Amino acid sequence: MIYKEISLGETMKNTQKMRNICLKLVLLALFYIASEAYAITGDNNLDGIISYEEKGELVAMIQTRLRELDYFYFKPTGSFRAMTREAVIAFQKNQELDSGAVVIADGTVGEQSLRLLFSASAVRAPIPQNVNIPIGKRHTPTQTQTGELRSWQSIKEELILGKTYSMMDYNTGTKFSLVFTGGAEHAEMESPSSEDTAMLKKVFGDDFSFFKRPMLIEIGGSFIACSLQGHPHGEDTIQNNDMKGHVCLFFYESRSHVGLLPDEEHTANIRLAAGAN
Repeated sequence: MIYKEISLGETMKNTQKMRNICLKLVLLALFYIASEAYAITGDNNLDGIISYEEKGELVAMIQTRLRELDYFYFKPTGSFRAMTREAVIAFQKNQELDSGAVVIADGTVGEQSLRLLFSASAVRAPIPQNVNIPIGKRHTPTQTQTGELRSWQSIKEELILGKTYSMMDYNTGTKFSLVFTGGAEHAEMESPSSEDTAMLKKVFGDDFSFFKRPMLIEIGGSFIACSLQGHPHGEDTIQNNDMKGHVCLFFYESRSHVGLLPDEEHTANIRLAAGAN
């Protein structure tokens, strides 16, 4: 297959330009959505800035991402009101540009803030000292196993619905199993047993967590680089496994439910698990 014929470094170099182009196209698409919303509502004052009292799909995407980064604590509504503005300000106060300059914290979302919000370098909300959020152990020098860099489009053709797959946490080498239960843009996985759920929770710090970890999955006798989000949600198909819902497993070029956007945090994990970092 092509992934074995081309070196990992060459593959990443060839795709980096495409990723940058895709990000620009995504940003353009997001502002197009906003333009359409304004066209429907009859507002002719579109200036490329998403701000107070605006509504639409783009606002819901912004709220969803802010919620993922722990700045927004409520269900996304698609309506930009006071709580969303406060969350945007809190986010902007914690970010800085590549030049080291601070970001203007005005509670509006322009192209600059939108780019930062959906980037892998987006700084999460600080964790209060009296709150213990599980994140699990980081990489140890003794863990050297890496996996192949395979695209989601090629992997999804090989995954078998209902089949149990062996997983390995890249950071610690801890092993457990997950069952493939579906997924269009990335894999949805569930634990086959309570014991596997306990091992999953162990690698995330002995609890379910919204953090993402680099992983390896064994498919057809080969390890494949991937990234796992550790908090169950959504549809639940396997009973009596101490997991209500499924967890999301990303491969290279998988996309998020949030506007079908690429997830830069998952991508960074996958590069790490493939030995690219």
